[in-house]
Amino acid sequence: MIAFVGPSISRAAAERLCPGLDLRPPARRGDLYREREQGAWGFLIIDGVFMQEDAVSPREVVDVLEDGALVAGAASMGALRAADCWPAGAKGIGLIYRLYRSGVLESDEDVAVAVSADGSDAAVSLPLVNVRYAVSRAVRRRLLDRATARQIVSAAAAIYYPERTWQRVLQSVGQFPPELIDWCARFDLKRQDAERALSYAKQLLRDAGTLASLHGRRRDVPFSRSEVTRERGDDVTGGVDPERLPRLLLDWLIGSGRLARHRPRLAPPVEALVADFDAFARSTWRDLAQAHQLDAELMRLQAVERASRAADDAGVAPRARDVRLAQDEIARNHGFRSWDRLLDSPGGRQFGSQIASARERLARAKLMRDAWFRASSIPGGQDDTHRPVKDAWERMRVFLGRHLKKA
Repeated sequence: MIAFVGPSISRAAAERLCPGLDLRPPARRGDLYREREQGAWGFLIIDGVFMQEDAVSPREVVDVLEDGALVAGAASMGALRAADCWPAGAKGIGLIYRLYRSGVLESDEDVAVAVSADGSDAAVSLPLVNVRYAVSRAVRRRLLDRATARQIVSAAAAIYYPERTWQRVLQSVGQFPPELIDWCARFDLKRQDAERALSYAKQLLRDAGTLASLHGRRRDVPFSRSEVTRERGDDVTGGVDPERLPRLLLDWLIGSGRLARHRPRLAPPVEALVADFDAFARSTWRDLAQAHQLDAELMRLQAVERASRAADDAGVAPRARDVRLAQDEIARNHGFRSWDRLLDSPGGRQFGSQIASARERLARAKLMRDAWFRASSIPGGQDDTHRPVKDAWERMRVFLGRHLKKA
């Protein structure tokens, strides 16, 4: 049985809780297909990538379930996919799964965290679901009143998920005793659910031979990726001249750093391949098409371009925060820990114009994302923006009141 773990629980802790489990990094798009084709009989999804890479899709989970595999999920991406796919047979474990399944939680932002750049996949920010859970427990203990609890949840939801910490959340609301911060920080619901899921997997492994025979493949043929079989939707080129598009796309991929994720690790550096930029653009286009990633990258470019143009039309300039977030994202994509290190690198010097252009467009896009989806974070926004956050907190409080004993 294969388990995908990361920020919710470390590999070392998972190994201690469930010896013999085949531990893998957070799940990515295609991982279930590949491992199932190679003979895996069961999957435990705890953590998975998103945003910077393609997340494992509900379609992929359903396909391997229909092929006879056992799939369980908990804590983070696993809870989301189990809640999506339980009608097809996925098993959900833990409170976070039940909160998604019952509709108390609805957004993947509740479990999103930033991870360490050292390769350990350790969480370096606070998931919103932990805030909701901790303040719900604090209300039950009468350490907080409900109005203050709603304030805390709203403040946490307003902080961009990679920057969210207990210290920053509570400071944005007001002065709180240090012991309250320590008390709230004790609660790690994602970790608790991950531990429950690993205990479940440990029980399964006691009868692994029987389960492997029960969950063997039903069709000895490769899976058909939905990227190939689905009908093409909107025009992903956005009406741009097809002759110019390969070069425009390569400029964006180089500048934003997204090209690195599509190139083999041992491939020659990009600097050595751009003597004939147009030829390199055409070959990159072909490689992306063969990997079924071309439409996805074109749609990302189109989304950034539309948001950037909207900012220009509205006459608004990116805030310092937008520029910093864009710089951090681009630096990470290029494999650097800071913007300055990227600019000082050989690639940073050679492709400085592409990198600067990508930063400006991405910063404007981030500004418009906040304006469109979180209006209260932009001057002049409406106070009702966080009403869904308050409503979700209230639903969670009621749910916990029914399902948890008094502490």
